[in-house]
Amino acid sequence: MKSFKAKLTILLITMLLITMLVPFGSVAAANEGVQIIKEADGDVVIYVDGLETSFEYALSEEADATEMDLNYINSVEDDEDNQVALISASDFAESENNLYIRTEDKTVTYTLDFSDMLTQDKMEEVKNTSNRISTKVLEGIVDRTEKIEGKNYTYTVGGLKIEDDANAEYSYQIFKATDERYSELQSLADELNSDEYDSKSMYSKIELANNFYNLYNELLAEVNWQPVDESMEIKQPSDATDGERYIVMLRKVADDGTTYDAKFMESNWGMAEGDEIKAEVSYQETSKLPITGDSIVLFVVLAALVIIAIVVFIRMKKLNKKADK
Repeated sequence: MKSFKAKLTILLITMLLITMLVPFGSVAAANEGVQIIKEADGDVVIYVDGLETSFEYALSEEADATEMDLNYINSVEDDEDNQVALISASDFAESENNLYIRTEDKTVTYTLDFSDMLTQDKMEEVKNTSNRISTKVLEGIVDRTEKIEGKNYTYTVGGLKIEDDANAEYSYQIFKATDERYSELQSLADELNSDEYDSKSMYSKIELANNFYNLYNELLAEVNWQPVDESMEIKQPSDATDGERYIVMLRKVADDGTTYDAKFMESNWGMAEGDEIKAEVSYQETSKLPITGDSIVLFVVLAALVIIAIVVFIRMKKLNKKADK
């Protein structure tokens, strides 16, 4: 009997050692399932998709670290009741790129790519899109004249007039939102400005901002810039149909540097009035996107997100200080 108990004890100890030596969970692709924000002071906050209850986390350079190698600490709560992993600026190192999340049920490993973080600068860029270069909406721009059944018709269209620094050089390119990636950019903008945005999790909000930032900058790099003429006017496409949406990419080159922007627009064609056939651009009411610098900021909800993020960091620092006492 004693021999059996001894063997059982040895077996249990062996199983425990194996458990401690073998890594738990699976390793995901870089940043899959997590959203990372880096604050101006260098602190890093990590949101884990679908994880709303408290958890333990550890950071390691090793992708196959064992439980014995890891030093777990408790997650902290932000002001929106989200449980997050906090890495202080003093502990942050870009070489540490494996995050271990331990809950009551399991341990999961996330591969982190710190080069793809949503920084304060990136949030500001997303928030200010459509307002970096000042423009106003125009109507009645003569596009062409045409004789129909012996009668002359003048076609007028809408467009944009640049009202920014007159000493700068401007260029642009217009893309229809039906083009695959521009359609995706438009969809992201719509989602960021939808009525359902407020009910989304912080993880989803950050993900949207990150996706918009990455795609917007990817598309900027591919623009075939055309100079804006002396009139500083950009006409809507002559072949634009009623309700068609398109995006105007803008570039401003001045003594103080280069500025990029985008205007989200929609075409509205009117009926013939006398000898004039009118077309104009209008606000995209369905997506709440203004198209002039005189309007409200493009992503008001993201402005709130920036403020929330700042509050989160301050709150978590306070919580950490209390925990250390």
